[in-house]
Amino acid sequence: MKFIARYSPEKFQNFSFDAQIKALNKLLAELEYELADADKRLSLIQQLQQLYPLCKKTLPVRMDTLIRNLPTDPFRLLRALSAYQGDKALKDSQIHLKTGDGNASPDPDSIQRAAQITVIADNLRSVFNVGSLFRIAECLSIGELILCGISPTPGHPNMAKTALGTTQRVPFKYLESTTDAVLELKSAGHRIYALETAEPSRSVYNADFDLPLALVVGNEALGIDPKVLSLCDEIVYLPVLGWKNSLNVSVAASVALYQIMFGGRCAN
Repeated sequence: MKFIARYSPEKFQNFSFDAQIKALNKLLAELEYELADADKRLSLIQQLQQLYPLCKKTLPVRMDTLIRNLPTDPFRLLRALSAYQGDKALKDSQIHLKTGDGNASPDPDSIQRAAQITVIADNLRSVFNVGSLFRIAECLSIGELILCGISPTPGHPNMAKTALGTTQRVPFKYLESTTDAVLELKSAGHRIYALETAEPSRSVYNADFDLPLALVVGNEALGIDPKVLSLCDEIVYLPVLGWKNSLNVSVAASVALYQIMFGGRCAN
């Protein structure tokens, strides 16, 4: 989400009162989006406090109280803005997520391992889950993401809302058949791991992962197609202690990939 809410005092004074309220709400929304940027945060606070005395009528009490007492500390400001918004939930695309805090010089061995990992999405239905796979693949520098069957591709109109710019940074391709994707990688020397609750299987925390490898994740409702499962070299699962027997597919893939990368059981 990008905002362009900027108002001179002269322009703001010419607004109707309703338009002034809308303008202030836009600035408050932009302020929440830019919380992590100190310069933009302070600039927006200054603009809000400069403009609100110019309103043609008394502001609603909650808005007036918030703008009069905007804290400069970002965490106190986050709580104040959240209280003002009430139960309104924001999507990831409406939040300026932190970037750039990772290791600026990643371990070369980790990069080399990640390049040998492929993720295969077997008929995922949710663009949210596919977008999340792009994000985890980008975070870990995964070698390739293969989207199969009905899995949405970056051309989907809602992909940008969940992938958040990572589709341009992750090598990917689309194949109609997951079976073809698995056979292609097996012929290239990859060991194929299915992330599934089927038996026989081993916990991802007890499995040994041989590179190069592919991790297959399956449809949200049906799991991995049995025909695809039969082609995999090993089935791994995430242990659970609660009533549900599995996590959301993109969450499960994230946990498994971090274990493969940093769990100490991945053989180069």
